[in-house]
Amino acid sequence: MQAAFDTSIQRLPQIHLQRIIANRSSASGIELKPHEAEALAKHLLAGNSTPLQLEERPGLTSATLTLTKEDIAEIDGLADRIKAETPRVIEGVAKDASNILLQRIRKQWPEIQAEHERNRAEFIETIQLIWGDALDKLDMLMATADSVGGQAIAVARASDSKQRVAITAALDRLHVRGIQVATEVLTLLREGFADAAFSRWRTLHEISVVAMVLGDHGEDIATRYLDHDLVEAQRSAEVYQRCHPKDAAKGKNVAELRRTKAEYDVVLARYGQAFKSPYGWAAQHLGKQKPTFQDLEEAANQAQMRLQYKVASYGVHAGIAGLTTSVADVFGEGPPGAASIGGLHEAGIETAFSIVRLTGPLLGPNWSIDQLAGLNALINLRDAAANAFWEGGRAMSQATWVSEEEIEAWERKAESSQTAKEQED
Repeated sequence: MQAAFDTSIQRLPQIHLQRIIANRSSASGIELKPHEAEALAKHLLAGNSTPLQLEERPGLTSATLTLTKEDIAEIDGLADRIKAETPRVIEGVAKDASNILLQRIRKQWPEIQAEHERNRAEFIETIQLIWGDALDKLDMLMATADSVGGQAIAVARASDSKQRVAITAALDRLHVRGIQVATEVLTLLREGFADAAFSRWRTLHEISVVAMVLGDHGEDIATRYLDHDLVEAQRSAEVYQRCHPKDAAKGKNVAELRRTKAEYDVVLARYGQAFKSPYGWAAQHLGKQKPTFQDLEEAANQAQMRLQYKVASYGVHAGIAGLTTSVADVFGEGPPGAASIGGLHEAGIETAFSIVRLTGPLLGPNWSIDQLAGLNALINLRDAAANAFWEGGRAMSQATWVSEEEIEAWERKAESSQTAKEQED
């Protein structure tokens, strides 16, 4: 469409000159044929001064075609008029073209959507054949962790002890959010989005590391963690004032901003200047003026996760690594441009381990028999899910391509496992 429009714009001077030539020749008693007027216009616009051979006929050789100064000025001014009118013309053409395109899309969409849904259903069925056992076990682990964690929080809140109020509140919020993120990971895995799932695991890893640090250091650091919300509020207020100065200067907003700043000043006076850094709530307990997330990982004995965390970060940021590498690239063909059946084990395994790390701190320093039983159940489910994902990853790494025969073999294996499970029950 753009190419056709550009061609039309470029031909306007020629078309205009053709009309002038046709009018002048008609006034001289010669009726030029359309192709002759076009040829003559092209000849003149090309700057040729040589004669142009036309079809011989009576009166043509004695005819005189004169272009006046006004004609030449009109042609010269045509470019300026085209330049001035082009934006308006483009807007109109684009609007008309948009309406035509939308009508076509709306008309064809039911058929396109039905095809998309058929392809998606077939793809998800393939995912289930290869990874279904692992995905179901991860789902079971998540549901159990939600139950075990919820029971632990209920027990802690039922206690009359005032010594773990902040740690209980902080760990409860972290656990709820962690289970939500794990659910997002599972949803992405079921759809074949391995890189996106791995990126969401990155968030789950951050949540679990924070929970572990809080669990290790207790009530005081948990209080600081909760109070750090005032630091984040002040940061948001500063961004708001910088990006929306007019709104920030309004009376109601000014009062709110002053209140936020006053609360911020109070917590800084209470905890010190180190508290205002992004992880300042951990500064006192880690002995760092400006602790980083890497410091938190080390404090939680999770330093070995740095490489996985870095790889998972590729899909979060806009760096080139996120465009050239993929955990789903199992066939050596480069990062897939859409959902893939490969690479799901990376996020699946790490999510299984992070869920247990997230839930453990909720059980507190003194575990009951019920809590110990719940933790052991989580560990068993974690290992089962991780092993199932590992088996899926191993099978994919040994394949050069997934054929129909291999899919059928996975289907037979899944049916066999389901039959054995039913007989066991």
